[in-house]
Amino acid sequence: MDLRLGTILSHFGLLQEHEFDRALKVANETRLPVGKVLVMFEQITDNTLKAVIDAQWMLKDGLISISQAQHAVDLVRRKNWAFNDALVTMGIDAYATRGARLGELMVGSGQLSEDEISKFLKVSNYSGLPLGRILLLLDRVSENALGSTLRLQHDIRVGGLEVDTGLALIRESVKREPITRTDNLLLGELLSHAGILKDSEVAVALDIAAANSKMVGEVLTEHGWISDTVLDKALSLQKRARSKEISLDDAISTLKGQAETGAFAPLSAFDFTGPTNFERNISLYEYLRLTGYITPEKLSDVVTRAAREPAIIADLQESPQASLKETLKVAVTDSNRFLRLLSSVLPDDKDIIDTGYAFQQQVRKGTIKLDRSILEFTLMRTKKDMAFSL
Repeated sequence: MDLRLGTILSHFGLLQEHEFDRALKVANETRLPVGKVLVMFEQITDNTLKAVIDAQWMLKDGLISISQAQHAVDLVRRKNWAFNDALVTMGIDAYATRGARLGELMVGSGQLSEDEISKFLKVSNYSGLPLGRILLLLDRVSENALGSTLRLQHDIRVGGLEVDTGLALIRESVKREPITRTDNLLLGELLSHAGILKDSEVAVALDIAAANSKMVGEVLTEHGWISDTVLDKALSLQKRARSKEISLDDAISTLKGQAETGAFAPLSAFDFTGPTNFERNISLYEYLRLTGYITPEKLSDVVTRAAREPAIIADLQESPQASLKETLKVAVTDSNRFLRLLSSVLPDDKDIIDTGYAFQQQVRKGTIKLDRSILEFTLMRTKKDMAFSL
């Protein structure tokens, strides 16, 4: 079975295809996990999403069947349990692992300690950002090291490598100097050395490819990050370099030269010089939903409490004739009013709310990327629990 998130959600009857496609479009634009976007759109609860993602990893590791995964997710939804608790009631080892999780591979290959991974996983859980993205954003691993680890993780998951062999290869890869030989020249390395993609862009594509058991070239063209023409030329040069028909420098200079002379034009989906359309228009409510600070339950509580306070409602009203329902609806969609609403109802959270508003404004202006802002907001919220800093 196809184990991509959208396919699993559809198979479990949790989402329609068009709903997932809408969220995927926003996810591709913002570089956020598609599951996080689905939660923001309120098409799935955070608890159910976490259960489905846990099920996805166990399915990829061959530790549970698709019917067991669906039954466990159904229990999570009906009883509001944690996924592990649902597995335990089914008589399944909830903590079974093949040792191929990214955190396990990072520890096993000596790149990070167990304590460090535990802290970063906590940040991942709070923020909803993938562990690999967090490690890159915090500069705790290099892009090359993460890319190598993800590639070998994929080989372990599909049964091409034993875990111990994979760990040995990861350790060797991490030690390796920047490429000077052509026998192991990788497509992403060729594209980045030719200036068509940045190292960070290649790392994102590798992350997506590993998560979906795809070739990186397939991911790059499917998402419109390079054209088929660029891919075909790069693959041809990669093959010639590996066979020693041409040198590494020749392969890079040829690809770079054709890009510079306009023989083909690399696409600009990774152009991060300014905010995307979604980022330019993100409301404070949407931003705080993405960070996990605001949930439907918390919003309901805020609205209920505000409705009991005439002074708060009067401050939010556009006109004295506006009804209570209309006033609260506008307050949620208008960022300035929503800021006042939250500050009035949740005065103890003023620092968190003000920080969230500041980040939202920076995202809209393009002075910080959305994923980076969510990570920094999460670290601020959890600073009492975190023993490390940026």
